[in-house]
Amino acid sequence: MSLIRLVYASRSRLVEANRSEEVGRMIASARRLNVQNEVTGFLLVTPGAFAQVLEGEAHNVAETYGRIVVDPRHSGIRLLAEEQIAARSFQNWSMGLAEHDETTHFIFGLYGVTPEADLQVQPADVLLDLAGELARQRA
Repeated sequence: MSLIRLVYASRSRLVEANRSEEVGRMIASARRLNVQNEVTGFLLVTPGAFAQVLEGEAHNVAETYGRIVVDPRHSGIRLLAEEQIAARSFQNWSMGLAEHDETTHFIFGLYGVTPEADLQVQPADVLLDLAGELARQRA
């Protein structure tokens, strides 16, 4: 079994009026498909961007990423890292979620995610650390 981890960031095309409902639909669909495909991961969401960590077998992660690339809710997708891993960091998450809001503002800020420096300009290791920190807090 050969596991990989993929990290990407993108700009969000969601409009504020229905952003919460659309994120809910994204997560519900991701969780359903990820359970079927044995993909785990964590999604970070700000008003202007997404960043996501995906883990699993290479072909399953590639299939999942392929769906994301053509999803009209994303633009300017940047593949930040793709590497083989010995073990999953998000094994208990079919798809974890953390939104940048009042309760997470401080933690996002500790990792350099601010209105001026959003997710899509962060390096993969910073996003991975941020997702890990938020996942631990939600466990």
